[in-house]
Amino acid sequence: MQSWSVTSDAAQPLLVDQRSAAIPLSPEPLLGWGAGKQVFVSSLITDMRDERAAARAAIERCGAQPVMFEDLGGQDISATDAYLSGVRRCDIYAGLFGPRYGVRMGDGYSATEAEFREAERNGLRLMLMVNGADTGSMDGAQRDLIAGVRNLYTTSSWSTPADLEARLGRRLMDLAAEELAPWVRVGRVVIRARELHDAGDTVTVVAEIRSDAVHAELVKMRDQRAGQVVFTHPTDSSLVQVQGLTSRSVSVGAHVETLTLARQQRPGGNSRFSMNGLSADEIARRTLADALFGTSSMGDMAWGASITDPLAPLRGIGLDDVALRPVSRLLIAEHLFRSGAAVTVDTFVLGPAHKGARRLRVRWTPPNPYDNAPTPAPVDIDGTVTGL
Repeated sequence: MQSWSVTSDAAQPLLVDQRSAAIPLSPEPLLGWGAGKQVFVSSLITDMRDERAAARAAIERCGAQPVMFEDLGGQDISATDAYLSGVRRCDIYAGLFGPRYGVRMGDGYSATEAEFREAERNGLRLMLMVNGADTGSMDGAQRDLIAGVRNLYTTSSWSTPADLEARLGRRLMDLAAEELAPWVRVGRVVIRARELHDAGDTVTVVAEIRSDAVHAELVKMRDQRAGQVVFTHPTDSSLVQVQGLTSRSVSVGAHVETLTLARQQRPGGNSRFSMNGLSADEIARRTLADALFGTSSMGDMAWGASITDPLAPLRGIGLDDVALRPVSRLLIAEHLFRSGAAVTVDTFVLGPAHKGARRLRVRWTPPNPYDNAPTPAPVDIDGTVTGL
């Protein structure tokens, strides 16, 4: 029976260049990133005119387009349909939560909560801002909304419109850096790439390395002509051979490395199988959920579809959140790609720690086994992980 172990490097601890998470972006790539983005600004309008103006300024400063209800213009659809449609066409959601919940609409939610839920459903990146640290002066419905949000996500509080503008600007910088400087894995090394060039048969990774141990491991792989190792970036995973490494020292303890990889193999979907009436997609969902959340949804069939926990290398090592989220996403994507369970990872949400536990939600699109078949429905898991 097929084993779902995802990596040949599982016996060795990962080397994560955590300090590279702090490398800032320069203004030029930020503007280029923002030029293709739309950001939905969600809040009560009449109560928060200054705050909405501050949000607009922060978004426009990075080159992105703010999408705001007051800009949508006259449309021949209802107001509810208009603002939810605005959310769906955006890449990022900025939720500004003040003291009032707002008027409940026909679905029982205020416009702000409906927009937030729509952003969640559609996998938008989130910027969640709460007016002041103390929620005691808020009405009950608003406190409940914020408590629910904070159970899954990290929020930031602001004190003045200028403070809000600065905080939104920093969050946009972080989101841009995640996309423009993606985390990648080469063997047991996990680094943040400055540039990534994929030519099919060869891949070039340029990164600023701030860990001496990571630098030494890359040199070792080059000098020893290491055999096939796992290479993963956010949209692909394959086996590669390290062909070359050039290193330029830019300061004490910092090296700009150019790594040349030759792709050997793209593991994939011919290992997928159905069993006892469960589809391959359902087996992938259940086995991954069981490994991550400690559940037993496979029951007596678990022996035939065992899986190594993708996050096992991160449990107990105390990664900072700024590195933990993208590295966790990378390892789960690696499992899904290498097992052939997914062609894209569409949503990844890892919530803040509460008493040692975090809520994790992942959505992916499985492969289409037939060229003329409809696109498969997305697959979701949602549960609690511990030890991160």
